[in-house]
Amino acid sequence: MIRRIILFLLAVLPLAAGAQPHFDYATGEPGSRAYLRLPQGASEVKAVLYCHQNMTEEVLFRSEPFCREMDRLGVAMAFVQRGSQNWDPATDCQSRFKALIADFARGTGHPEIEKAPVIPFGHSAQATFPWNFAAWNPERTLCIISYHGDAPRTNLCGYGRANVEWGRTRNIDKIPGLMIMGEYEWWEARLLPALAFRMMYPDSRISFLCDAGRGHFDLCPETQDYIAKFIEKALQNPRPEGGVYFSRWYEDGHETMDPHEQFWYPDEEMVRLARARYAAVRGKRMQYLSARVNGELLVYDPDKHIKMNATVQGDTFTVEPVFVDETRNAPGGDHAAVRPRVVLISGPAIQTGEYTFRIDPDYFGTDPERLWSGITLCVEADGDAFFKPAVQELNLQVRK
Repeated sequence: MIRRIILFLLAVLPLAAGAQPHFDYATGEPGSRAYLRLPQGASEVKAVLYCHQNMTEEVLFRSEPFCREMDRLGVAMAFVQRGSQNWDPATDCQSRFKALIADFARGTGHPEIEKAPVIPFGHSAQATFPWNFAAWNPERTLCIISYHGDAPRTNLCGYGRANVEWGRTRNIDKIPGLMIMGEYEWWEARLLPALAFRMMYPDSRISFLCDAGRGHFDLCPETQDYIAKFIEKALQNPRPEGGVYFSRWYEDGHETMDPHEQFWYPDEEMVRLARARYAAVRGKRMQYLSARVNGELLVYDPDKHIKMNATVQGDTFTVEPVFVDETRNAPGGDHAAVRPRVVLISGPAIQTGEYTFRIDPDYFGTDPERLWSGITLCVEADGDAFFKPAVQELNLQVRK
């Protein structure tokens, strides 16, 4: 029987930037717990954002603006450690989901959670599960968000293995689904299955956002806002009959009227938001970032998944962004006149100042078996009239 652990019974306070997320309830054992954040000030939970731990899921739970939007919409936020990457019903994923949701409902005193609509959200290696969850739970799914990001029934799963076969009759018709891919991680082969799926299933509602000026590991405020707006539209119209169609993203900025190259959007407002994101970077130059960790400039390795890596020792460390040239290994002066920042993505750290951090000894309850090793951060710089935004990921291994 799953052991329940109540962490907080008070209303969730606003989250400080870089702090460990706060939750109202947790269930399970260390390393495989599931956590729930209730919508502050809401008497009823209208939906549950259901996240499996990979990386940027943590950014959402630390984001004060995003949490406030979920509060306003009445959406609870669930964070599941060691969740299924492919949502293969041959495993225990379905039974575990039902047990977790029932436990959340009992433990929080919100019985409506047990039947509330679910918004599956997953990043990268967890970006396939939202589509498959919906295919096996269409009546429970409010909308789908695959972030940096897979297409439904893709042959290029973020976790690098075969996808789950849906069979001939299973579909996600009329369920709003959003695929997001960063401009700096662009891969045509990952996009094309989404367009093919939309044409194969004309009643599908497959939407798309190019995360213009962004990479694979980051989750910027503008994209958080877009995700929140997509959820709001789904709450207003869970199974839309209509909608509008808009061109896929092209780097050169042109738009196509070919229906084979278009995606579905709930309405013109979402199209305007996507078009504005694209226009903000069009025709602008690249700028590049690196970082000094405890005073030492990191080395850029293009052959690694995370391109910059270092080891830190002790209880505190510093990460100072540095503008560099195109090689990313030497300082450069060709960049926007902006002050870069450091954003904590995931891992056992707390941001104590603009560029200062301390190790978090109680990361998810001193979890010794966390899914992703080390601390992942992004150094970021806004764009201006001449330059696109810049983002560079880095991973820090903690030496005890």
